[in-house]
Amino acid sequence: MKNRYSMLVASCLILVVFAGPAPAEDAPTLAISGGMLVDGYGGLPVQNAVVLVGGDRITAVGDVNSVNIPDGVKTLDANGMTVLPGLWESHGHLFHIGEGDPASFPVKFKPQAQSIMAAVARTSLLAGITTFRDTGGPIQEQLALKADIEAGKLPGPRLFLAGPILHQRDPDKPNIRRDYLVGSPEEAKQVTQDVIELGVDQVKVYGFWDLHILKVIVDTAHKAGLGVDADVRHINAYRTAIEAGVDRMHHVFTADPLSDYKDEDIRLMVRGIKPVPTGPRANILRGPFIVPTIEMRNAYVRVFAFPEFTDHPRFRQQYSEEVYAHLRWSWSNPNAVPWGIGAPERIKVAKRKLKTFIAAGGREQIVAGTDAGAPFNVHSPLTREMQHYLGAGLTPMEVIQSATLRPAQMQGVEKDLGTVTAGKLADMVIVDGDPLQDITLLQHRIVLIIKGGEVYTPDK
Repeated sequence: MKNRYSMLVASCLILVVFAGPAPAEDAPTLAISGGMLVDGYGGLPVQNAVVLVGGDRITAVGDVNSVNIPDGVKTLDANGMTVLPGLWESHGHLFHIGEGDPASFPVKFKPQAQSIMAAVARTSLLAGITTFRDTGGPIQEQLALKADIEAGKLPGPRLFLAGPILHQRDPDKPNIRRDYLVGSPEEAKQVTQDVIELGVDQVKVYGFWDLHILKVIVDTAHKAGLGVDADVRHINAYRTAIEAGVDRMHHVFTADPLSDYKDEDIRLMVRGIKPVPTGPRANILRGPFIVPTIEMRNAYVRVFAFPEFTDHPRFRQQYSEEVYAHLRWSWSNPNAVPWGIGAPERIKVAKRKLKTFIAAGGREQIVAGTDAGAPFNVHSPLTREMQHYLGAGLTPMEVIQSATLRPAQMQGVEKDLGTVTAGKLADMVIVDGDPLQDITLLQHRIVLIIKGGEVYTPDK
């Protein structure tokens, strides 16, 4: 593996752990030659593929017989490997690192937010994640990080940010995280407009919502051209979110883990009340996109089975000494972290519900997201999340689409991202082997990451 990997890097005469953005231009500046191309659309892979990149965009896609590589163009030899679209993390937190105290951590370490998030961004990119949807965090610091990444000052994925999370006001609960609270439809409109003006890419709501309040939030966001993500924690909240027109629902199978759902509840999630079109020709009518976050719950199962992972030296390497010490302290008693209670049995129920949902017709709604940064769910768990989908009934191709095509559709940016297509941004990963036969290769055998035409080598 190391020899094959070294030869591939040497073949293009580059060693990139971080590089600034390439200039936009039409003439090819990079070629990927040989290997198998899984373009993300779900059709037959292209054998002996060629992908040409000019600046930050793909200029041509085909095979060795149809695409000519101009003389002098830097070429990556991908023979024996697979080229895929860059992966998406569709539910992650840049300002959480797996700590056991997620409520107090961002308050205590607010002065170090930039360095912590920069470390998470780098770790994510080098795991093959070229696009990261943050579903709640300090928006000003996140916007600064996004600007640094886009300017080529820091390595990291493309960021789509939610900023402050909207909660329904509860006088009995303190607002520890300083999220935005809403108590009436009138207040909902103003608060949603305030969040939108901060420069967010999506609006995030949390918890059990009054239908009238939630519908105002959704309508206000949609009027501004933004989608709404909802963390839902009970089947009644699912129904409210669907009726209000929420675009994406998160934690659907993991947050309410004590029982299965009725058939009518599953049908409602699959079809929705006002189904919307998806797919290349919009021939599928479906309910909201579903982001399962199975690995969020499974993280507890893994730490209970192998607590030694908390001693791994990479955590000391990734963060400051103060952050590292706090992280270790917060992990000192895994049994005391509330969400971990009963995890080994609850994860079985969550997986069973996911399998039922897929069998009922929800396979094109599944979008890979992990709640990366939640307790013990250290960055980046995306490829483990994808393995759960395979076990629940998605095909390997559909699993790949859940982290490529589907999130681009969900975000409304499929014209630029999600597939390896001429004209789109050059975001790809190269995998040693065939992930259609062994999806676990995405966890251990990514050899190069390409984002906007720049090539990065993963941490080994």
